[in-house]
Amino acid sequence: MRSLVFEGNSWVEYKELRDKDKVLHAAFCKVLKEILQSDPSVGIGKPVALKYELSGLWSRRLSQNDRTIYKYDAQSIYIFAIGGGGRFW
Repeated sequence: MRSLVFEGNSWVEYKELRDKDKVLHAAFCKVLKEILQSDPSVGIGKPVALKYELSGLWSRRLSQNDRTIYKYDAQSIYIFAIGGGGRFW
């Protein structure tokens, strides 16, 4: 199983999410569990490889308006952003 790394302000975003939005936090945890246990490029949340300046990063839906942005390699999953919908980005 890969290790989990929160980059930049993503740990602060995670703590705010945990404290302020339990439903979205549960969705993030569900997506995160799947990313860690299986192929990070397939599964729930409609994973999409990002393009242009963000190539190499992936996005998954947490809700209709919220996403998580991440990248992965053989050893780790790197979380760059959590949220959207006007809350965190």
